[in-house]
Amino acid sequence: MTSTATTAPPTARRGSGLRGLLARRWPTALGTLAAANSFALVAQLPQLAQVWISAWSVLLAAVVYLAWGTVRGDLGNRRLLTAQTAAVLGFGAVAIGAVAVDLDVARHVLAAGWLAHAAWDVAHHRLGRVVPRWYAETCLVADLTIAAALLTVGLG
Repeated sequence: MTSTATTAPPTARRGSGLRGLLARRWPTALGTLAAANSFALVAQLPQLAQVWISAWSVLLAAVVYLAWGTVRGDLGNRRLLTAQTAAVLGFGAVAIGAVAVDLDVARHVLAAGWLAHAAWDVAHHRLGRVVPRWYAETCLVADLTIAAALLTVGLG
């Protein structure tokens, strides 16, 4: 005997309107809040300190993926481990490059690094491995917000 139970569409379960939107997109709100708090804290510092913090933060973002994937057990797959390790090395190169150039160039190097990490977030969100999807979405929004700020407002 087969069951004919029906389930409500996802929008009906989570509500509609603003409340439903927030219930579905809370990682986006969290990423926006994280980026705004970062700006509030870092904007008060000298520009050189801002470059160093952003540079090492983009590297840390890659290290978080490597660590989280290890804890989740997803990096037993050699291809995923190689990709994560290469990403840490690549974002490390971005960090070193950003602190080695003058401030105006550094903001563009950092913006490129944050945009590259946003692409990395999209890949992980689609893959559904290494980090949870909600985290990849949160990180994506924060990365894009930080990159946009670096390109439009700059440092300080």
